This record gives sequence, C-alpha cells and structure tokens, in this order.
Amino acid sequence: MALRNRLDVQGDDREICVGDIIAKGPKSLEVLRFCKENAVTVIRGNHEDKILRYHRHERERLRTGKHNPMKLEDEELVLYERMTDEDISYLASLPLFVRVGILTVVHAGILPGTSLDHLDKRAAAQIMRVRYLDYEGNFVHLGASDPARHFWWSDLYDGRYGYVVYGHQPFLRPRVDRWSFGIDTGAVYGNRLSAIVFDYTNEPLIESYRFVDIAVPEYAKKRRGWIVADS
Repeated sequence: MALRNRLDVQGDDREICVGDIIAKGPKSLEVLRFCKENAVTVIRGNHEDKILRYHRHERERLRTGKHNPMKLEDEELVLYERMTDEDISYLASLPLFVRVGILTVVHAGILPGTSLDHLDKRAAAQIMRVRYLDYEGNFVHLGASDPARHFWWSDLYDGRYGYVVYGHQPFLRPRVDRWSFGIDTGAVYGNRLSAIVFDYTNEPLIESYRFVDIAVPEYAKKRRGWIVADS
C-alpha cells in the first residue's frame, strides 16, 4: 500500500503484478484478495502454481485415496488451509502472461523456442521458472545452473514479444537489458519493493520509463546470494 501511495495510482492506470503474491510475506491472503477486489492484473508465478498443483492432487487424493505426491512447507500449508474455494478459483484464473502494446509481462522469462500463443504444460512451467539457459537455449534447473557456463535468459531473448517485464529472480536493483526489465528487488528479504512505470506502451520503442521503490522489512532469510543487476 505504501508503494501504491507513492505511485499515486489513478483510476485509469493499469496495474500489473509480476506474480508470487502469496507465500512471500505474512499477509498473503490480504494481498491476494486486495488484487482481486481492486482489478490488479496478476501474472501466475511459480508460488501460485505450486498451490494450484497441490490443490489438484489433494482433490484427487480425497476422491480416490491416492497419495498426494506434492509437499508444502509449513507456511504454505497454513496458507492453503486458510484459502477459500473463491481464492483457489481466483488463482486458477491468473494468466501466464499479459501483453499491453509493446510490453509483455511474465513471471520469470521467455525461452528462445517458446511460443506464447501455443504453450504446452512444459513451456508454461518454464516461463514461470526460467533463469538460466545453456548454449543451445535450453532451460537449466536452478540447482544445476552455473553463471560461468550458462546464459541469463534475457541475454538470448530477441525481442519478438516486445519488451518483457518480469520478476522471479531477486536483484539488488532492477535489471535492465536490451529487451527486458527485471523488477524483483527482494522485498521479502529486506531489500526493496520496486515498480516500473511506463507512460506510453503503443510506440514501436519505449522512450521513457521510471522505477519507483520503497524499503521494506525483512520477512524471510535469503538462501542464495544476490545477483547484482546490470547498470
């Protein structure tokens, strides 16, 4: 709310969240319901997707008695048990990407061989989770990634879906590449909560943009080192 107040959001503005609005702080349900009630467009992130996949398996378990193969962390399980059917339906309605003029908003990124208009299950999972790619442009799992041998996904992105705004990977400061903007600045880890503002999105090139951010308290311990964004 402090960031929105600083942005001075107006009724004709369009707000888009890059995803992971749940299991990222102490007020997940309040954030989810605020976005729903105030017409904030939310992109489905891997955290939302994890809850949805768990829910599908849990329904199958209750129907057939089959074991639910997915495990939630304690915080996630408490969150899930507090969610209503309406909350779950809202999560299920979240898009995997949104295009607005020359902008495309996704949670994590776009692989070289990905067609956003023909996403299968595997490709959908990857645009919610991609960070690094190998030299052939293939998805590299986080645990196997090596910055000395692998490419950040935006290094191989050719701009075919315009400028991409994404989250997923926390940077010390927003990352700006030729065709993309990474705006996750690790709010949950006590760094900053960042927004990027575009005044016009229907021109062939972006002529101006600005970042607006606020400092936030630490809600979680960071498990991996920071990636320092490009200047």
